Order: sequence, then C-alpha cells, then structure tokens
Amino acid sequence: MTAARTGSSARVLHAEPLDDAAAKTQKGLRIFVRDTRPLESIAKRLQMPEPAPQGGAVRGPPAKPLPEAGGGANGDVSLVMMLDLETEVEMKLPGRFKVSPQIAGAIKAVAGVVDVQTL
Repeated sequence: MTAARTGSSARVLHAEPLDDAAAKTQKGLRIFVRDTRPLESIAKRLQMPEPAPQGGAVRGPPAKPLPEAGGGANGDVSLVMMLDLETEVEMKLPGRFKVSPQIAGAIKAVAGVVDVQTL
C-alpha cells in the first residue's frame, strides 16, 4: 500500500492483496526431505509436469522452470536431502520458479516433506 500524507490526514494511493505483496518479497524456497518419495509431488506443485510422451511412461518428471517473461517466475528453489542427523546435501534446482505463500504451504503439506523455508 502506498499512502500520501497531506496535512494531518493520509490518503491511500495504491493497495494490493497481501499475498501479492508477500510474493514479491520472497526470493525462493528451501525444501527439506529425508528421501526421494515426495519429489514427484513437489515437482507437481512447483509447476505441472508436461504429459508423458506416447509409447512410454516417464517416472517422476522433473519440475520445469517457468519462463522469465510474464510467467511470474521469481524465486530459486533448493532441495535439502537430510541423509542423517549430521549430514545434509543441498541441491539448487536450475531456473527460477513461481514462489508464493500458497505454493510453500502446499509443498509443506506433502507427505515426506520435513520443512519448507522461504528465503
């Protein structure tokens, strides 16, 4: 929201939904998992995968980054594999993805996802 102050009163010049404003401030997500089971569900929430080619099923299609222009792609996404109590491996996914509080919440609700951090 943008406000202008004139004398002793304030006037609203611009307002936007809170979710839109929050999405602009987020720079990415870190998704923590213990194994590979939730990866397909995470990929679907980052962006719907393309249909499998005819003649063969593709197992666990990777998430595809959104195009930069007009697609709302605004954040980096990293997967953190928690191997044991002392060892984690972080992998940054190539490209940029649409990041929002709703997407973070949907990914956090996936069975097998330990945590989701917004950056």
